[in-house]
Amino acid sequence: MRIDLSNAIATVENLLDELREMHDTEVDEAPTRASRRHRVHTRSTLQYLSHLSQRASVEVMDTYYRFKREDDSSRGDHG
Repeated sequence: MRIDLSNAIATVENLLDELREMHDTEVDEAPTRASRRHRVHTRSTLQYLSHLSQRASVEVMDTYYRFKREDDSSRGDHG
């Protein structure tokens, strides 16, 4: 049986790229429209980063359950 984590790896690589891009970002707190747009973009990006991390976790768990199901079947376990 082959463990395939390619989806999780791709997601984590994407997450790492996004994290590196976001790291050390300076947020302008001025009360201007441009600053407000930048803060909204920053919030959205942080939320997207959280989404990517959760997606990677789900992809790993999908692989785990696929492995467990096949392993249990090969051993004759049905519980």
